Amino acid sequence: MRRVPPLNEVYDMTAEPTPAWRMRALSLALLGAFVAIGVQLTSLGREVAVASRMMSAEQQVRHALSRPDIVDRHGRMLASDIRVYWLFADPTQILDADDTVEKLSRVLSAEDVVGLRTKLRGPGRFEWVKRGLTPKQAADVHDLGLPGLQLIEEPQRVYPGGATAVHILGHTNVDNQGLAGIEKYIDANPSLPEPVDGVAERSRVRLSLDLRIQYALHEEVMFAQQRYQAKAAGGIVLDVKTGEVIAMAGLPDYDPNRREESLTEGRHNRFYYDAYEMGSVFKTFAVANALDSGAARMDDKIDVLTPLRMGRFTLYDRHAKKRYFTVEEIFTHSSNTGAARLALATGTERQKSFFAKLGLMQPMSTELGPTARPLFPERWREVNTMTAAYGHGISVPPFAFAVANAALINGGTRVEPTFLPRSGERAPGERVVSPETSAAMRQMFLANVEHGTGEQAKVPGYRVGGKTGTAWKPAKGGYSDEVITSFVAAFPMDDPQYLVLIVIDEPKPEAAGKRNEAGHNAAPTAGAVIKRIAPMLGIAPARTFDESPQASY
Repeated sequence: MRRVPPLNEVYDMTAEPTPAWRMRALSLALLGAFVAIGVQLTSLGREVAVASRMMSAEQQVRHALSRPDIVDRHGRMLASDIRVYWLFADPTQILDADDTVEKLSRVLSAEDVVGLRTKLRGPGRFEWVKRGLTPKQAADVHDLGLPGLQLIEEPQRVYPGGATAVHILGHTNVDNQGLAGIEKYIDANPSLPEPVDGVAERSRVRLSLDLRIQYALHEEVMFAQQRYQAKAAGGIVLDVKTGEVIAMAGLPDYDPNRREESLTEGRHNRFYYDAYEMGSVFKTFAVANALDSGAARMDDKIDVLTPLRMGRFTLYDRHAKKRYFTVEEIFTHSSNTGAARLALATGTERQKSFFAKLGLMQPMSTELGPTARPLFPERWREVNTMTAAYGHGISVPPFAFAVANAALINGGTRVEPTFLPRSGERAPGERVVSPETSAAMRQMFLANVEHGTGEQAKVPGYRVGGKTGTAWKPAKGGYSDEVITSFVAAFPMDDPQYLVLIVIDEPKPEAAGKRNEAGHNAAPTAGAVIKRIAPMLGIAPARTFDESPQASY
């Protein structure tokens, strides 16, 4: 028996060595153990990969969450969930990929089965076949009795009004997550939905919109785009006292039930997310600022005859009548030189401060997120003061322009816009102009429709006021021959409740000999909108003499 030497002894190097066959056997045993461990690890890796893919699929299914209904201010449905079916396959259980695809093609469209054979022959255990099957399609697939296919029932968002309110509602993705508009806002504010009839499983979000008004505005904007062969058109109806948006529409738009249409260029909400030089409608600000600052009074006579020099350019007034204009005439005749002189009298710094108080120097935010960023000169020189007075050299989103004008006619207080109902409460806001200035602005709005550039916005029985604007569109090296036209209107002018803004991008003359200015397209469109919506809003027309009650004898 071999003894183990103590540590202080020298090991005998001449001792008999371990036989070679034992070393080879030990090496083979170790190699076999490593191979077995490797095989086991590989197997586990495959199972983890499969489990990972299956888990990913389950997560995709779970992401299709139910959403609250969206309703208008009167409870009319704007968006809701319906139950649909999703079809997926486990390729490892498919007996015959060709036979499976051939039978599915009897139920699904040719587009749905493109590339399906390759998927069904793959090594994975999960492949989507189609999402959003109708109950009939699901029943037909079920009746095929094909192994390896499975149906699950999931919610899918639907919009009964189609494109009518898409630029407010937005849309969801295939997993029912909000991607834009109010849908996105709901996801970011989980406490917003309220239970329906006390049932926790049913919830809804109520908006300030009136679906009837929204439909009428959308349709009239569509008519205008077609009638004037315009590139785009949009409009808004705003409660000037609460800041609630009653309707907002813009074209081109898309059907949120076909969310892929949203990817087409130009289908975004231009009214909210783009900024434009608005033209002469900006004279509402030049006039209001001059009156409120004391730089001018309503009966002051302003020189509109003498041309104004702006650097190498000279500004002439084609509306001049061989006499000076009052402030009201500058407004009703839309005088550029008159507005520029009012702005110079008011001063550059006060003009910039006034725009800032109106919310026109920063993006405006609502539940739809921030609007487009306004564009204005980095160095605000005297020439910029003059051109901004009649709406050139400064670009703002039309939505922000509408909100700013509400303050001029509602008594002088800025309102905070919202797409959620405020229950008739006046929105708190900063005073922008005095009540007296606001009263003067209402007077000029009305005069402009009665006998000024906005005459085609007249609506029988209603006291409508407003201001026109026609602006050349900026182009490389200057301005192009294309215009953007707008008309800002309010009614009833004795006590304005609602503001309507219509904007038409690149309108064409309606016929030979006609003009493409705002008074000939945006103004009549605003009038058509008011004629339709005023009765819906509970505003009765004034009686004419013939309609007055007859005295009884």
